[in-house]
Amino acid sequence: MKNIYFIQVGFAFDKSVYLPYATGTIVAYCKSLPDIASEYDFKEIIFRRNDINAIVDGMESPYIAAFSTYVWNVEFNKALAKAVKERYPDCIIIFGGHSVSDRMEFLKHDYIDILTLGEGEEVTASLLRALKNGDDLSGCCGIAFRDTDGCNILTAPHCPESVEDYPSPYLTGVFDSIIEKNPDTMFDTIIETNRGCPYNCAYCDWSNHKKLRLFPMEKVKGEIKWLSEHKIEYCFCADSNFGMYERDVEIAEYIVELNKKTGFPKVFRPCYEKNSAERVFRISKTLNSRGLDKGATMAYQTLCDDALKNINRKNLTMEHFSGLMADYAKANIPTYSELILGLPGETAESFCQGMCKLLRAGQHNSISVYYCELLPNAPMCRPDYMKKHEIEPIKVQFNHIHSANGKKDSVPEYSYLVRSTSTMPRDGWVYANLFSICLQCFHSLGLFRYFAIYAYRELGIDYYDFYSSLLNHCLADEGMAGTLFREIKKKLDGSLEGDWNHSNPVFGNITWFFEEGLYLEFLYNFDEYKKLADSFIKPMFGDKKLYSQLLDFQVNAVKRPFEDVKTIESDYDFASYFRVAGSDGNARLNEKKSSFTFTAGKKYGDWPTFAKETVWYGRRKGATLYPLNQ
Repeated sequence: MKNIYFIQVGFAFDKSVYLPYATGTIVAYCKSLPDIASEYDFKEIIFRRNDINAIVDGMESPYIAAFSTYVWNVEFNKALAKAVKERYPDCIIIFGGHSVSDRMEFLKHDYIDILTLGEGEEVTASLLRALKNGDDLSGCCGIAFRDTDGCNILTAPHCPESVEDYPSPYLTGVFDSIIEKNPDTMFDTIIETNRGCPYNCAYCDWSNHKKLRLFPMEKVKGEIKWLSEHKIEYCFCADSNFGMYERDVEIAEYIVELNKKTGFPKVFRPCYEKNSAERVFRISKTLNSRGLDKGATMAYQTLCDDALKNINRKNLTMEHFSGLMADYAKANIPTYSELILGLPGETAESFCQGMCKLLRAGQHNSISVYYCELLPNAPMCRPDYMKKHEIEPIKVQFNHIHSANGKKDSVPEYSYLVRSTSTMPRDGWVYANLFSICLQCFHSLGLFRYFAIYAYRELGIDYYDFYSSLLNHCLADEGMAGTLFREIKKKLDGSLEGDWNHSNPVFGNITWFFEEGLYLEFLYNFDEYKKLADSFIKPMFGDKKLYSQLLDFQVNAVKRPFEDVKTIESDYDFASYFRVAGSDGNARLNEKKSSFTFTAGKKYGDWPTFAKETVWYGRRKGATLYPLNQ
């Protein structure tokens, strides 16, 4: 028997780590084939980012070491592969995964022998069979290797037409030993109900197969039952478009049924199909009835027509989006929208205006902004595409948001981000960053949300003008706001360092997105928060009584630790007004004696727990503000 080791290491978050699903599917498939299972001894999957020498010491005469490679483990995999090759020169080193492309970059390293491209089950099985039989590797589809003359050989691609016969790593016991040997580890999981993606977004490397193929319903339900029985709290659904099929409603209902019986899984996180609005609404309503999802994704990525054209994407109309937002609001289901900063065709102004278009359409709960990352198998990473759009890549150290602060990885990982394009120069990228951080902190997280909505509706101040003015005000501020914003700008200007997070031990030994860090600092320094409101917002109001009472409502609407219930009295019915003012053009603020009680679902006795559960876990669910529909 020849020993084969699969390696898929990831980062731990708090006490949780993902089970190595990608390699698990390959192991399960290969072990189901008698001729391969009889030849190879599949050792336990290496999934922890442990000391490299210790990992090599634990290997027993490896014949093959096969690495699953993506942005979070590229450098670690290379370092470990090199160490394995030095200790065991005859060991065959195989690299596969999303970071391995047909440009064959990894073959420049002499310690890497073979690459697998695309989906791994059938390709790996074919390769193992060829190695076992001593066959010419050029007959294996979907691989790349060096021939005896040192020339790189790329074979024909392999695109499986069906996934019907792929066994489950959960149901076949691939992970049983890992779970048994790590009783103190909280394992997160991944499942697929289908595979493939019919779209071709230029920034995405989700799938190189346009055909969507369904896994059998019996297998899907069996895996969900396995998760429930093994008390798995978090499950990420790796479908590119969950909700595309009517059967996805049945899957969601089954998850809820098991959650009611066992309490698990506690979170089922899908990526929703963007063109099946009615079905996705039903699924989201089902999952959120048990708190299983953070809310419904209303992803746009960009609202710039030129950028949409460049990335091969179409969006819902804003009219349709506004209607959906209203439907979700009536059903009390939180929604969040995502945008990508740095897409070719986007300008700094179009990006900032795009965020404000979402606000105008009623997206007040949550907007998240992500950097445009160059992924090896995405169309955007092709040299001709990058040249056409004058994409300037920047290599920065991987930003471990919500991981332990100060933790220095012995083998740092890197991201390749879009730093500028022909339409967004570097200074525009920095400004758009600052604007998005400002808007997310003060609107999405809620510090000035009610002020901004009132100013938009009653004072004729557009959201773009409100938040661009607020950003300028903060950058010039002589107090805490100015200090924090100028520090962020300095970090973004020095973007080669990639130090794009905030930390403060008061909020725990973890790092935060800039907008989250700002939000927490203003809560902790509450007088600075109110001082900023007085210096920036008070001058907008001619009616100082109205301003004073709206300030009282706004600052009390923001959750803080050590609170559970508080009541305010007012001459205005702010609660009724803001329940609908974000999306209903007919809302009116009534001047009448009113009383409103803010009630927290949970009282927090310390800052770290509050920060983790409210900001990290809860921001997409709108947990940073007290609900108004009590």
